Amino acid sequence: MCERISGLIKRWRNVALTLLIFFLFLSGLAGDCLATEPQSVQRYAIGCILPLSGRNAAYGNRALDAVLLAAGVFNASKETQIRILIEDSQSESAVAGAAVGKLAAAGVTCILGPLGSQEAVEAAKEAQRLKIPILTLTQREEITGIGDHVFRNFLTAAMQVRTVVHYAQAELGLRRFAVLYPDDPYGNEMAHLFREEVRRKGGEVRKEKSYKTDQTDFAEEILALGGVAPVNPGTGVAMEILPKPTPDFDALFIPDSHDRVAMIVPQLAYYNLTRTRLLGTSGWDSPGLLKIDPKQLEGAVFVDGFFADSFRPEVNDFIENFYTAYEREPGTMEALVYDAADMTVRVLVENRGGTRDAFRKSLLQLNRYPGVTGRTSFPPTRDAEKDLFVLMVKDGKIVQVK
Repeated sequence: MCERISGLIKRWRNVALTLLIFFLFLSGLAGDCLATEPQSVQRYAIGCILPLSGRNAAYGNRALDAVLLAAGVFNASKETQIRILIEDSQSESAVAGAAVGKLAAAGVTCILGPLGSQEAVEAAKEAQRLKIPILTLTQREEITGIGDHVFRNFLTAAMQVRTVVHYAQAELGLRRFAVLYPDDPYGNEMAHLFREEVRRKGGEVRKEKSYKTDQTDFAEEILALGGVAPVNPGTGVAMEILPKPTPDFDALFIPDSHDRVAMIVPQLAYYNLTRTRLLGTSGWDSPGLLKIDPKQLEGAVFVDGFFADSFRPEVNDFIENFYTAYEREPGTMEALVYDAADMTVRVLVENRGGTRDAFRKSLLQLNRYPGVTGRTSFPPTRDAEKDLFVLMVKDGKIVQVK
């Protein structure tokens, strides 16, 4: 019986995707005509711009799965009025910008996407010009500054830093911090945001050290953080007679991938810099983090926008429904896209005015929507505010603590 149901689901998904691709073909043929002959706004029509071909096609197709699930395509027990009009950005910014015009002329109430940074900028500019609400899915900072019709729902660097600093100070009582970060755009941005947020909250960053992205030996940086002068390898001084580190901070923030963190942490232990709480970002959230001795990471705290083992019931339901539809587990990207699509569907259904401006105002009034990526609200900045998942290494496992 289960196999029969699974087969039916697969067939329905294939039919749905075929129809969507057919519509995409038709919308491409009619693009020029639509651009000159705009239709009236269709209350339940959502435009969607995703990279279904090109260098980012893999991400785009995974995102499309999340959109279709949120739109109720696979819910045979409930008929939906929602229509999804899809445009392929082809992973190109110019194509993404042109797609906004096609969808606006086709009468969609709002637009979801794109994913890519530059694609999102071009699409947002065109959406603002045409006064059509767009909910972008990008990490690009300050994209909502383009105009009052531009929203964003994604996991940002600033969001992560605010959450980890708040938890460290409010829940753990930590006030003195140090930062060890990669010398690249991501690392420098994270270090800057962390420094500013700690100071804004009344804390203090005592020490900061950067390292090269291809570095594997962190002795100099670790010793400097611990207040020990680096040892010249030619002097023959043994590790046993080095003074023990005397860190003047309570927590060490390392904004890097789980692979690099797993390389750094054993060296912290080797140089006796172990009496500090470790703090991290979403890059830590991987089983690969624990490939070293988990005891060295005990108590480490980091954040993410999605956690598959969460105790939140909405997360469990989402994972079950997603797996039933696609026979694979969703990741953070799919969860963020699903929430964006689900919020859009809910607002559309309740959009009494049926206009684009009514939708825009309703989205601004959305307060603590219970999404799978945390409760979400849109403040006047139109940049989503979320209650991120706070995770901790406890007893050798990654668990949710908030």
